[in-house]
Amino acid sequence: MKISVFIVSLFILCLACKTDSEVNSENQKNNQDIELVFDKYKWKTKDGKDYPYRNQMINDVVYNDTIRTLNKEQLLELLGEPDYIREGHLYYRINETRLGSWTIKTKSMVIKLVDDGSIEWIKIHE
Repeated sequence: MKISVFIVSLFILCLACKTDSEVNSENQKNNQDIELVFDKYKWKTKDGKDYPYRNQMINDVVYNDTIRTLNKEQLLELLGEPDYIREGHLYYRINETRLGSWTIKTKSMVIKLVDDGSIEWIKIHE
């Protein structure tokens, strides 16, 4: 009886322990929930294929009235070159979930420009 209680206790103890990688991934997830004020240098920072700060700054960019008054040249100076441009829309990748080299989910900020180069709207696309 004592041995079975010991084995069950040991089993529960092993399940309760977390590896360092699990702790690090939880810390990264918690840090992504913290919103940052827009910083053009952090916005342009790229780590491999990822932009580590964009998801934390996205709300400050999308809902910023000053950014909405910029023209295309000023916008490109502030945010840098978009990941791609199509039919008057600028697409900035915010984050991407990948399985190996396959992209599973992408979150982008889309800026629609009108003919004179001013911003019509800014949206988040997931």
